[in-house]
Amino acid sequence: MRVFHIRHLLCGAAAAIVVVAPVRAQSTTTVAVPAIDAAGLKKQVAARKGKIVVVNLWALWCGPCVKEYPALVKFGNAQAKRGVELVTVSFDTPKRDAAKVAAFVKKNGQKRGAFINGAGLDPEGYPQYLDPKLPADSDFALPRTYIFDRKGKLVKALTGEQSDASLAKATAGL
Repeated sequence: MRVFHIRHLLCGAAAAIVVVAPVRAQSTTTVAVPAIDAAGLKKQVAARKGKIVVVNLWALWCGPCVKEYPALVKFGNAQAKRGVELVTVSFDTPKRDAAKVAAFVKKNGQKRGAFINGAGLDPEGYPQYLDPKLPADSDFALPRTYIFDRKGKLVKALTGEQSDASLAKATAGL
């Protein structure tokens, strides 16, 4: 596991959202991935009330994140009819990596719900929103997946790489 410390951000498990401003990809054939922050993520989850929301925090520099991403998208697409919505937040650097993130998202077939953290590697506000019991000085690991029920209540936090099967188990009965 690659450990990368920047304001307590680790590669191992995580995800979040608030739309600050769209970050344009360099390619004309790749859709831009909008920037977001923790407040924006909170709004995104609230806007999906009535759905099961799977929020995944990830980054291109995180090997387990890149490996799990196709399974996340496959799960989200397969479970859409059941009311599951996938929201992903990349913790890559917006100015430097926006085009790469957009191309990766497109390559993996995620058509909506993809964001890039406007503050890049800084997880400011995400732990407080997603993991309110987590001490402020704790490590925040990627990939990390959060499951919200249809009422918008956080019901599960999963650290590390997830599979189709683990996501199905985590959302069963919701």
